[in-house]
Amino acid sequence: MMPQSAAPPLFYLESERKLTVVELPPDVIDSWEAAVWRHKKHPGQPERLSWERKLPNGEMLTDLKWAPLLEMCRRYYCHLRNTRPVVLVRATAFSRMSIVFQLVDWVVATKFPSFASVTASSIKSLVDSIGDGISAARGAVKKSRARAGTLPVKNSQSTERVYKASSGYLSVVLSVIHELYDLYCIPVEDEVFMLNDGFRYSLFDDFLEAAEAGRKKGSSQDQTDDINEEAVFAYTDVALQYVYDYADELIDLQERVDALPPPTTSRVSPGERTALVAELLAFEVLAETSTILTSDGPNYTKIAQQCGVGPTSIYRPHFKKLILKAAHARKSAHDKRETFAKHLFEEARSNRVKLQRTPTRTRNAGSLIGLPFYGKHSGTASPWPIETIGASRHNGRSLEAAITDLWTSIAIIILAWEADRTGEALSLDADCLEEGVDGWYLKSRVFKNRNEVAGSETRHPCPAVVVRAIQIAVRLGAKARLESGSNELFLRENRLRESVSDQSSLRKRMADFAARYVPGDVANGIKFIPRHFRRFFPTLWVNYYSYGGRFRALQRLLNHDELTTTILYSRRASRLDAARESQTRMTSRLIGDHLLNGLPLVGGALKKVQSTIARLDFRVSSPTDIPRKLEKELSASGVRVYPLVFGYCFWDSDARQTARCRTSTEPGSAVAWPSTGKTETVCGECVNFFTTPVFQSFWSMAYDRHKQMEEDSRAPAILRRFARKGRRIAERFLRMLSA
Repeated sequence: MMPQSAAPPLFYLESERKLTVVELPPDVIDSWEAAVWRHKKHPGQPERLSWERKLPNGEMLTDLKWAPLLEMCRRYYCHLRNTRPVVLVRATAFSRMSIVFQLVDWVVATKFPSFASVTASSIKSLVDSIGDGISAARGAVKKSRARAGTLPVKNSQSTERVYKASSGYLSVVLSVIHELYDLYCIPVEDEVFMLNDGFRYSLFDDFLEAAEAGRKKGSSQDQTDDINEEAVFAYTDVALQYVYDYADELIDLQERVDALPPPTTSRVSPGERTALVAELLAFEVLAETSTILTSDGPNYTKIAQQCGVGPTSIYRPHFKKLILKAAHARKSAHDKRETFAKHLFEEARSNRVKLQRTPTRTRNAGSLIGLPFYGKHSGTASPWPIETIGASRHNGRSLEAAITDLWTSIAIIILAWEADRTGEALSLDADCLEEGVDGWYLKSRVFKNRNEVAGSETRHPCPAVVVRAIQIAVRLGAKARLESGSNELFLRENRLRESVSDQSSLRKRMADFAARYVPGDVANGIKFIPRHFRRFFPTLWVNYYSYGGRFRALQRLLNHDELTTTILYSRRASRLDAARESQTRMTSRLIGDHLLNGLPLVGGALKKVQSTIARLDFRVSSPTDIPRKLEKELSASGVRVYPLVFGYCFWDSDARQTARCRTSTEPGSAVAWPSTGKTETVCGECVNFFTTPVFQSFWSMAYDRHKQMEEDSRAPAILRRFARKGRRIAERFLRMLSA
């Protein structure tokens, strides 16, 4: 680390600085001077890195005035991808560049002409105030965004510093700041440097010290925040309705639309544009190298520019059909390419012949496919009646909107089961299902810490609900895969071309989905993001009996036993940890409601709950700190609540010694939760059990059921004796819940 008072040595002067030669990453398609660096298509990786960024003063980073800053950014990105000791994959490098762009904004906003001109005191001020992010450090007021699954927590009476940025993020930020110093001040070899600009000072001795300082500054976010539990149930209930009840009829309607003959028109078309496109494609098919028909697919934008076709018109069926045929022909042998090129030249010649006017023919496509259409099944999310084919703001329910909601429902179920990074889940292939002797298996690719180029294939058991969603996706995207020659599961038809929805499109569709089907008081303005899919199934499993009774499709199509199999025997070991974390949160919520809101907890475990509360020290805390401290205490003690159909099982380290469901010969560790023997007559007398008013209807039905058995003179004596016991237990709980 350079002393802060030292004068800069000679090598800081630009006239004396020698820079090492850097090369573009091998997957970059464009040239060094391009305003946007496009990359070759790769599953789960971003494709465009734009240098056209607006600075805080209103100028652009690509302006000549800021050429040194732009040069530094480009060289740093190439270093991350090519010459760094541990070369970063594209997605990780993009995230580092996002931090660099924020640092560029900070430099410009603080009136420094370059990174090298930033003083040591300014760097110290930046590091000291970075706990809330780089934007906050430069004084920018960031537009507040309601983060999904979280509610604002007021800690005005708490003395603990709460950072907005996470410890992991701040660790990377301070590492990047130190790296910009290291690459600028430390020569690569013999007075040759990597960066033309960078920080002259650093507060840290090495990279590891900078990373550790960031981890100490940020807030702890060891897991994805839970979305509102009732919203999870609402989303899942609608998704199940679409996948099980409406999918077959919607796909049949779409197939009828696809089978319709194209409409004829009376417009006279000389075919000149089609001829130009055909000629261009013919030359590109025969060329040794082509920048239009690349291995990543045809470049529609360049074709449109060179032929004078509109940027959206190039996606019309007659253009797209020619382009896709040319792209397939270019991959074939040379003689077949020549034959196809001759066909294209003939196509161009014939299209230049002026077409004769034909009689006007119109078609009412809606009536031809049987609109308005009413499906067999109806529910809370019913898309019926389908009145039009295309969606617009002026017409009623449309097939296009219903198909979009079906794709969203498929994504909810599959991504919730995968629980991987969203990009990896969206890169599933159409043949990802494999039937084994003992059921279905899902094949997917994992890139993180594995084979970063092709991914490592994994194979795991797949539950029936996910199998159904994948089979629907295969049927729904069959035409898109056929026309594009792709095998991607999530490839879908759009108005212009086939594509796989990216994460931003998925967010938008989830917001539209919520606006249509999730009540406003349940959604509560939640900004849903794809990573919340990871905790869908654990949240459903833990809270099934608290919320599931209000969602009929969920009860009918996905019961708690299936969720138990899905969670406890899932494809990811971390899924069990997520379920346990959700259990801890539910335990904290139940005890917190009991403590703060007077929620009745009835049963033998009430003493354990009161003992847990007594161990907490609330003398110096504000009421808003109680839920957080309670969750921290429960996590440390390992206390969890297991959901049952009639209440909850309060399980701690001593619970097994007194559990009535445990048998003396039952295997397992001393703290393992017994998964069998859970009945109301057994648990009702257990000191580990409690129930709440949510389950009052169950105990009412249990009372009637046991009373009827007790009064049945034809029943065996042993059954009547058990029924009497069950009636007394149910009567006791009903009396306490009513009180």
